[in-house]
Amino acid sequence: MSRGEVIVVGGGLAGLASAAALAQAGYSVHVLERREGVALETSFANGGLLTPSMPHPWNIPGVWRRLLKWLGREDAPMLLRPGAIGGYVGWGWRFLYASSPRGYRLATEANFRLCDYSLRCLQRWRRDLSLEYAVSTRGTLNVYRDRAEFDRALARVEALRPMGLTYAALDAAAAARLEPLLDGVRGSIVGAIHYPADETGDAHLFCRALKERLLERGVRISERTTVRSLRIAAGRVAAVETAGGLIAGSQVVVAAGPWSTALLDRHGVRLHVRPVKGYSLSIPIPGVAPALRPQLALLDDSLHAVMTPLGDTLRLAGTAEFSGWDRTLRTARLEALWKLPAALTPALLRVVDRASARGWCGLRPVSADGRPYIGASAIGGLWVNAGHGHLGWTQAAGSACLLAQLMSGAPAPIEPEPYSPQLAQRARASRNSRAGAAARVEQHS
Repeated sequence: MSRGEVIVVGGGLAGLASAAALAQAGYSVHVLERREGVALETSFANGGLLTPSMPHPWNIPGVWRRLLKWLGREDAPMLLRPGAIGGYVGWGWRFLYASSPRGYRLATEANFRLCDYSLRCLQRWRRDLSLEYAVSTRGTLNVYRDRAEFDRALARVEALRPMGLTYAALDAAAAARLEPLLDGVRGSIVGAIHYPADETGDAHLFCRALKERLLERGVRISERTTVRSLRIAAGRVAAVETAGGLIAGSQVVVAAGPWSTALLDRHGVRLHVRPVKGYSLSIPIPGVAPALRPQLALLDDSLHAVMTPLGDTLRLAGTAEFSGWDRTLRTARLEALWKLPAALTPALLRVVDRASARGWCGLRPVSADGRPYIGASAIGGLWVNAGHGHLGWTQAAGSACLLAQLMSGAPAPIEPEPYSPQLAQRARASRNSRAGAAARVEQHS
């Protein structure tokens, strides 16, 4: 017997994953997607990373210095466009406030718990649903060419080791043994960190495969269906209004990435989420010899970029551009992505066909405090799953499973309060975390 029908707004990673978890929990699900297919926006061509090793939000303490330093530089890892500042004012103050050491730590820990849980959920789905999406389980390798940066990275990940993060610090020779393509640049590498539990996979292929499994299991997916607003009656959601008319529903999940905010704002539900543009290049490599293909994803924090092998495609992705809703595909920003293979894998760069690279940009839904919004809103029957930023692929399955458990009243596998869409609860979770940390310090002093 069905628990009832749920309407899910959004057919990307968050929306389809929500549909999968809710269907598994016994709900009848109807997904509404405004585009002509699933995962054609933010989920289309991201970096392909499934990385509990990367739970740190972008608002690292002192981030404002970096933004000022990089202002106006088209090749900057993080670029704030002056013309877009007006759209980030209120959000920006919260972003900077949350960049305190305490706020940064709390967000990092909350993200790691969700990422770690999420990868386990995804692995179960992959097995149970026989999903194929160019997955690799070889881990990821973060390469450093600056000693101080390497030392800071080691301190950050060591702080997460008690929570379950596994990693191996490598010198240049060990890094080159793990990834032979690095052998030619060993002299420029001061160290690397290997995260063996990380995975990689094509998010778009995953969404397409998941869509087919959902349809087989009776989930309805309506594409080319734009949701204009919600109908609220007596403090509860009653229907969604689409371009084609009303669709009745007493349970609605808004999982539409950065577009979630506009829909929810109309009904007084405030999410501190703004779009931050990322770029990628997808390079066909079917003719490249196996010896010249990366064995695992390579990351360089100084370039804010990643190189991920996805079957016969090499994905270069990265950069963070604060430019509002601007979807312009800027050549200079795409060109900056080539710096990564030039620095780390020049042998590969010499054999790929640069002209065959397909450029893309997408808008990441970035929350001001670095944590996604998952759970109930203040309106009865209205639920939220949005604001995952650069961790949308990593956190998709876990966020959906957590949401389904909250909706069905099942015990939550991780503490849900840090992700609550109700800001009073979210602030309380932060205070509780601070109090708990203070108590632990007192016990050990």
